[in-house]
Amino acid sequence: MTTVKDKSVKFDPGFAQHTTILSISLSYIYQSLNSFKNFGQKKMKFKLNYQNIIKIVENNVGFCLGSLLWATYIKSLGDLPIEGNPCLGDKYNEAEAIEEIDFSIEYFDQLEKDSKYYLGQTYKADPAYIRILNLYKEFLTLNKNFVETKTTNEIILPDEISVPSDKDLTLIKSKIEEVIETGKLLDLTEVLDLVLSKGK
Repeated sequence: MTTVKDKSVKFDPGFAQHTTILSISLSYIYQSLNSFKNFGQKKMKFKLNYQNIIKIVENNVGFCLGSLLWATYIKSLGDLPIEGNPCLGDKYNEAEAIEEIDFSIEYFDQLEKDSKYYLGQTYKADPAYIRILNLYKEFLTLNKNFVETKTTNEIILPDEISVPSDKDLTLIKSKIEEVIETGKLLDLTEVLDLVLSKGK
């Protein structure tokens, strides 16, 4: 992890190793599911994959939140160069930039329907998850998918997010370090309120 004395900060502190592209991961699961003709077999296949689906969907939320929290943290360090931005120099296409996050938001409705259809039970997403994904979508759009983002000063945060006190930043940094070790990215929701602007 970086400190104020460092000359640069990482674009990703280590979240990517714990996540996959949601649409691709789910496409494999649903291709397998749809290979069965018999409803009973489909039902069993969905049941076997259900906990894994929830895990990757919720982990994706954790990744998006992690990106927001990390951006907030490194923005507090002053004007520092950002290392390892894979988007730098790309041509910005808004439709392409938000395609995956739109899929992530919309899939919660699909998951609710599928859990009802195949399992007879209701999956209801935590409203905070949808809020996080929408904030992340706004974050991507404001920063034009980071195609020109070279320094921490150039990062634009959504209006609902603000840089908190040094004490809270220390807590955020500590939680980021923890989840990078454990891989439990959704645990970052424990510090979400620290960056949400009051009254929003």
